[in-house]
Amino acid sequence: MKFSKEARIGLLVAIALFIFIAGFYFLKGANLFSGETEYVAYFDDVQGLQTSSGVQVKGLTVGRVVAITLNEKDGKVKVLLAVGKKTKVTEGSSVKLASADLLGTKVLKLDIAKGDKELAEESVLPAIVEGSLIDNLSGEIAPLVTDIRHVVSTLDTVLLGVNNMLNQDTRQHLANSMASLDVTLKNFSALSEKLNSESNQLASVIRNANSITTNLANSNQQITNIMKNADNISGQLANAPIETTVKDLQSTIKQLNGIMAKINNNEGSLGMLVNDKALHDNLSESLKTLNALMADINAHPSRYINVTIFGRKNKNK
Repeated sequence: MKFSKEARIGLLVAIALFIFIAGFYFLKGANLFSGETEYVAYFDDVQGLQTSSGVQVKGLTVGRVVAITLNEKDGKVKVLLAVGKKTKVTEGSSVKLASADLLGTKVLKLDIAKGDKELAEESVLPAIVEGSLIDNLSGEIAPLVTDIRHVVSTLDTVLLGVNNMLNQDTRQHLANSMASLDVTLKNFSALSEKLNSESNQLASVIRNANSITTNLANSNQQITNIMKNADNISGQLANAPIETTVKDLQSTIKQLNGIMAKINNNEGSLGMLVNDKALHDNLSESLKTLNALMADINAHPSRYINVTIFGRKNKNK
């Protein structure tokens, strides 16, 4: 079966028109190929909610706003919203008017209650208005602004008190203190420069200290042996019969004191020898005579010793 040229053009226009309408409603959130269930909600103020605005469940778009009309009887705004068949709206569910972003774009948030009984089409959902992000932020900032005002007022009072305290004398004292602080800082600067100039010597001292500690570490075993020897010596001294030795020494000293007393009292041969001047003089004279005799023997040995060799006698005249 052949179509005329006019019929084919009409069919093409109809298909294009259908695609345009389907795309238009698709962009508005409607789906022509799947059914939707419509529900009603009443608000006192929709705050700029538009038709084709999204209906979301936990951030997921599941429907759209179909129509917004003003109810002349009670002055409320009637909002007709369509939700896809895949989303079951049960009894106890509610819808909330909320802001999607900081620009104030409005959406409807569907809060689905737990249950199995699904609401009938065009049922009225309880409507709730959620504060915008700006409103919530303003609510949080308002107490902060009050606190800041209180702090500023307190700070102003404190500064006024400080200003009253800073009279002429106090300011002069502060100026003097600042001058002293400046001198101190200059002295610290000079000290730091001097330390920098002597950094080589300090480095040498540190190296010497490191060398000493290294030597001590290397001699650790010897130091340990010395300490052990000292410990052994102290142990031997602790175990030595010092008390008996001291007693013996004291006894010996007493005996020596007795002997010295006897000598001083002319008792015994040694005492008489030490204290008898005549005996001392006789011994001195005897020693002088003995020395003279030994000198004469050395000078004239033939006078005292006669030696005969081969029957001859030598006589010294």
